[in-house]
Amino acid sequence: MKEERIKRLKSELRYLLPSEASREIERYMPSIEDEKISIKIIAREIYKQRGIDYNKLNKGLINNISNTVNEFIETFRGRDKKIRNRMIVEIVYMLLIVILLKIPFDLVNDIGYDYIDLLIQNSLYSTLWNLAFLVLYTITAICTLIILIRNFNSKYKK
Repeated sequence: MKEERIKRLKSELRYLLPSEASREIERYMPSIEDEKISIKIIAREIYKQRGIDYNKLNKGLINNISNTVNEFIETFRGRDKKIRNRMIVEIVYMLLIVILLKIPFDLVNDIGYDYIDLLIQNSLYSTLWNLAFLVLYTITAICTLIILIRNFNSKYKK
């Protein structure tokens, strides 16, 4: 297990020179051996000490979503049952917010669909209108969920 954590930390420290990464791994060995401390947290601390913003290293929507999900999973480790239950309730609230966010999109979508159908009477334009609002809602829902999960992660960070 220790070797696997060292390998993951080496992967996280890929932006450092190999000699610097090895030196930092030796320095942080007690933290690496502690299973309760996330590898990402150790990597962030190392980058922070060097004046490097870890969040800007991993740009892109896919990396952003992946990092957020990994942090989200890490927040559940080593928690007692009472805190975990409270966390689950907050997750349900987050999902409820994303679901309720769909209501205004559906209202505007229906109004636009009716006007397009009434004025143009072409099913292609109506379908494109629906598709545009579906994509817009999906992007908005994902971004909102990422923001909510980041707030959740910062609230329950160890």
